[in-house]
Amino acid sequence: MRKHPGAVYAAQSLLGAAGFWCVLGGPLPLHAEHIPLTSAKATFHSGTAAELAHVIDDIESGPFGWSVAPKFSEPQSLVVHCAKPVEATELDISLFFLSGRPNASIAEFALSYTTDDQPSLNGNWESLVIQRYAAEVVNLTRLEDGHLRSSVGPAGVNGVIPDDTYRLVVQVPRGRATGFRIEAFPLLDAKGAPRAMSWSHVRDFVLTEFRVAEHVRATTNIALHCPVKSSHPLYGVMKPGALTDGLPATLAHPLDEALGAGFHFDIDLGRSAAFDHINLRGRGDEWLDRFSRVLIRIYEEDPDTGAPPVWEGLDRADGSHPAPGEHDVIRASLGKGSFRGRYMRLSSDSPVPLSPQLAEVEVYESRAPEVVSALADGREIPVSGGLDLPPGVRRLSLRLRIPQIGKPTGTLLRWRVRGDLEEWQTSQLLTIDMPCPPPGKMVFEAQALHSDREWNATVLSLPIHARQHFWESHLVQGLASGATLLAAVWLARFLTKRRAARQLDLIRARASLAEERTRIARDLHDDLGANLARIGFLTEIAGRSIDDPEHVRLQLEKIYGTARDLTRQLGTVVWAVDPANDTLESFARYLHGHAEEYLGIAGIRCHFTSTEAMPAMRLSSTLRYHLLMIAKESLHNVVKHAGASLVAFSIAITDKDLILEISDNGRGLPPADAMKPGNGLANMQSRAAAIGGHCVFLSPPEGTGSVIRLTLPLNQLESTSTMATSPDLLAHS
Repeated sequence: MRKHPGAVYAAQSLLGAAGFWCVLGGPLPLHAEHIPLTSAKATFHSGTAAELAHVIDDIESGPFGWSVAPKFSEPQSLVVHCAKPVEATELDISLFFLSGRPNASIAEFALSYTTDDQPSLNGNWESLVIQRYAAEVVNLTRLEDGHLRSSVGPAGVNGVIPDDTYRLVVQVPRGRATGFRIEAFPLLDAKGAPRAMSWSHVRDFVLTEFRVAEHVRATTNIALHCPVKSSHPLYGVMKPGALTDGLPATLAHPLDEALGAGFHFDIDLGRSAAFDHINLRGRGDEWLDRFSRVLIRIYEEDPDTGAPPVWEGLDRADGSHPAPGEHDVIRASLGKGSFRGRYMRLSSDSPVPLSPQLAEVEVYESRAPEVVSALADGREIPVSGGLDLPPGVRRLSLRLRIPQIGKPTGTLLRWRVRGDLEEWQTSQLLTIDMPCPPPGKMVFEAQALHSDREWNATVLSLPIHARQHFWESHLVQGLASGATLLAAVWLARFLTKRRAARQLDLIRARASLAEERTRIARDLHDDLGANLARIGFLTEIAGRSIDDPEHVRLQLEKIYGTARDLTRQLGTVVWAVDPANDTLESFARYLHGHAEEYLGIAGIRCHFTSTEAMPAMRLSSTLRYHLLMIAKESLHNVVKHAGASLVAFSIAITDKDLILEISDNGRGLPPADAMKPGNGLANMQSRAAAIGGHCVFLSPPEGTGSVIRLTLPLNQLESTSTMATSPDLLAHS
């Protein structure tokens, strides 16, 4: 029965899609960032240089690209250069044939790479390890020499010409490439003669785009889709590849029950790698006891060559087997030797027939995070050998990479800072941003997570030395603490002394205030009270003598004089207690005015002088009162006893003393032995002593006139002033 062309194409497309999913284990990550390519050079190209440049322009559509017509009889090559060296273990390579011509894709080809600084057609080339491959229209088959060959594609489906795209996942054995080469090989006719480069009727192909991207896969299982072979036939339709197909539902075991330890599976990982762990899985439904005493051997060279294993271990040596749904995790500690290699051989000496029966073998390469760069508050710092952080850093950012293949979804790694943040912190990113650790030495640790959720045994350890400002050191802080403590003690003592001094000043001020009040009360009682009593007495006498006008007039004159004296005394008291008069200048003005008034009544002239302008000195009310009383007593003696016509006042300030002199031109003082009690001189000396000074009485040699000199130390003056103007005194008065 003849098949409809559309049905043929549909079947082939379905088969191609099935191969794409089954062979590749899922769609390739087409969103991966492309690796920039800078130039393309071919052994032969039938078009122009501009048309050849379309192969690496990062645009998939045609119709131009690399073609080789009419040179179909010999292999042709195309070399592309990388903009910068590619550092990757696995790559995605895509070949686009979008010219709009039926079957215009390469029929047979191979891929290789170079690490030469300047890739060339005649350079050093090494084959890429093709892990998985698929085409969108045709089927690809791996030949014994490692080439890939395409099947014949349909001429068209419903008037649409199908263009093809090849997609491959390859391994780069050295993990580095500077350029890639595509080799196209001619098809041979029935007689073995070269006849074409493609299945197209024009025998040519057009490669419209060559694209390379780093392969990113979610699994870290490096055994996935790796080739597996068995030493003997397997049961039924079982295939050795079931152990690495990524499908736990498929399994494999030997056909012959009597083989025992003579049967084995061999897995070729394609490259040598350091192992972290191996997972052995069974399907978990029946015959669980066939998964026991599994001998695992690892080789650097193909074991068929007789090379010895570099590591071997026996899983479940006690003859047990996993429970349903469980799997065994094999680590280096299970066996002996170096836990690394390219080839694995699995066998079992279990007495259970058809052993070993396995569903999946997963190999997980040792993954170790590496610190690529470090930023301290946004400024890059060197990483080699550790981090030396300058003082004052607030934020630390570390950019990591995991050079091994695979990028699990979700959590990628965990990290901590030994000596600061001891608990593990998980991260889905490869950039760690953290507060800067405190000053000191600590270690940043990072550990990668595998796609089977097992933590890798290898841990990155990066020493960190966070430096501190000199004032943050323990010595400086200790000295500062000691100095602060001493300053606190000194301040406490100072405040205590100051408080005590203030309390003492307050006590003195209160005593002074009490003394002043007592004095005022005494003066009011003695002088004012006596004068008021005298006025009352005179008024009574005048009342009884109402019939004698002359006698009444005399009594009224006495009452007037007494009232005038009373007013003068009251004014003196008020002036002495008024704080506005607490200055030396105010005292001098008042004394001058009082002397002129008092002496003027007696017909005596008054002259007042000072050696210089009055300094800004404050006098307490007590001091002013005693000074004024001494002066008034002196004036009273002059008027009563001296018979003088002139009195001179002088105030002078020396370095240490305030000097007040009162002199007259009268008859002078009597001899000391002739002085009578009650003349007031003793009172003046007593008052001077009360305010810390001393008073002397002098007579000129010629015996005329007298001088009264009062000397008051300035320190006593200031002390008295301070007490008088104390805020506590004013507050409590």
